[in-house]
Amino acid sequence: MKICIVTDMEGLAGVDDWEQCYAADDHAPEYRHGLAQLAADTNAAVAGCFDAGATEVVVWDGHGRNRQSAFTRVALDPRATLRRLVVGTPLLLEGLDAGTAGVLMVGQHAMAGTLHGFLDHTQCPKEICRYLINGAEHGEMSQFALHAGAFGVPLLHVSGDEALCAEARRLFPWVGTTATKRGTGWATCELYAADAVRAAIRHDVAAAIHGRAAARPWTLPMPAEVTVEYAWSELADRLAAVPGVRRPQARTAAWKIPDPRFIYNWPGAGWHPPA
Repeated sequence: MKICIVTDMEGLAGVDDWEQCYAADDHAPEYRHGLAQLAADTNAAVAGCFDAGATEVVVWDGHGRNRQSAFTRVALDPRATLRRLVVGTPLLLEGLDAGTAGVLMVGQHAMAGTLHGFLDHTQCPKEICRYLINGAEHGEMSQFALHAGAFGVPLLHVSGDEALCAEARRLFPWVGTTATKRGTGWATCELYAADAVRAAIRHDVAAAIHGRAAARPWTLPMPAEVTVEYAWSELADRLAAVPGVRRPQARTAAWKIPDPRFIYNWPGAGWHPPA
């Protein structure tokens, strides 16, 4: 049984500051602290996978700031295999295929515009106000669920702050959740005891895998429309110049994707939305 895990950092236990996720200096103590939390939460999830009978666990470093190098600096459970997110059209998640029993998210954050979401955003912090799929607001959790759903693979479990867990329960009621903290503002939060959180992640991941018969892949009729509302209109100008992109409002751009795997691809050089 193969399980795949994508990691992020904003929703990790033990992380309560922007610099722990985004410090410019690779050697900054704040960032090194964040990486240590990433390893601890991820390894708890990996342990839960094997507790539930997994025979293969694939991990992707999904936090853009890390440049997919986090686990060269902190140790990943040796039972897991680190694979790459390969930029292309569509984006390739190495190791994800129809034989995967389920996918998990570690350290995930809530979608842009979420009240009490710690460092909530969708793709670009401080730039994107809302991200919609077929007119409904979604975030990075939904993008991942939709991409995995293209292979018939369900999202089984997510860990992150209370806002992210509430988002999961609302959008994907079958998904297990483990709360790591409670957001008190965009850049502030109340951390929960890290050791207790990691014990819960291990337990809850195993339970979600054992209960996967109740889960289902998330799919939508295609083509689907993606709409992005930016913080200011200049950002929408860039996308509006691409053939096939609509401009519903000054700060908004919209386009269609022909396949769920294209959910991570944005209009630009080398790819255009279908007519």
